[in-house]
Amino acid sequence: MKPADYPIVDLFCGGGGSSRGFHDAGLETVYAIDNSYHCVRTFTANFGKVAWQSDVSLLRAETILDKISGTPFLVTASPPCEPFTSANQDRIQNPYIRMFDDPTGRLMIHSLRLIADLDPKYFLIENVRGIIEGENRSLLEDEIARLGLGKSYFTFVDAIKFGVPSNRLRVFISNFPIKYPRLKRKTVSDAIADLPEPNFPDDLDLHYQLSMNREHEKRLPNLKQGNSLVFFRGSNTDHRNFLRISMDKPAPVVMGKSRFFHPIQDRMLTPMEVARLMTFPDNHQFIGTGEQILDMIGEAVPPKISEAIGNSLIKH
Repeated sequence: MKPADYPIVDLFCGGGGSSRGFHDAGLETVYAIDNSYHCVRTFTANFGKVAWQSDVSLLRAETILDKISGTPFLVTASPPCEPFTSANQDRIQNPYIRMFDDPTGRLMIHSLRLIADLDPKYFLIENVRGIIEGENRSLLEDEIARLGLGKSYFTFVDAIKFGVPSNRLRVFISNFPIKYPRLKRKTVSDAIADLPEPNFPDDLDLHYQLSMNREHEKRLPNLKQGNSLVFFRGSNTDHRNFLRISMDKPAPVVMGKSRFFHPIQDRMLTPMEVARLMTFPDNHQFIGTGEQILDMIGEAVPPKISEAIGNSLIKH
């Protein structure tokens, strides 16, 4: 079988984390969409001219079907998590209102609408756990059934168990069961220990020094592994940032705004090091400013997760 036998539509494609894993498993993205220009440029650099910049809430399935041949094997979607994540200090308290009244939260419902109209063999939606808080899980189950998408599965996916060297617990909503592979637990050392210091000459485009403010630079030498310089309040708990990660453990959750210090050297992690913590291969290209690249990496689905899921779908 050829990759063209397993066409994918990637909604909210970002920098291509989900598609990267599926491609490594032998599938092929034939249409992708994101509302961010630098995400579309990044996706195009890696997968060809299949990505478009647009608003999913305004998109119709006919637009996609006009550009692809036949129906997709898989539609994957990662709607924005900001309305649902506990890291959002301004998160709406009522879970129902988050999803149905908030314009960004409603993108989850638009995803289901498009999936139903595209009628793929499989679908997969990834988001934070907050998307199914309160009555929202039962509401989503009812909506999936009403749209004729079959039985729905809600799986809590622990990235560490998929061989990702960073913590990440997400909910995957699908019309097929997701099984955990048997993979070795990876640490920060497994991911980045072989890289040279970024001030040494090399041909690694993303392995460059990031600037720090003077206060952080002054305090960093005394910062121990596992400690952070910044605390911020989320919707219901405190979160840490500018944290010195530990070499012999998986890294903390990589988010769009995550900024980590090297375990041993007094510097921030380079974009390449952060990308490795999310299992992006070194040849995956990112286009944008340093901040935009770190945001794309932190908001991605780790490729090793989608690769394992893609392998299981092809076997199934």
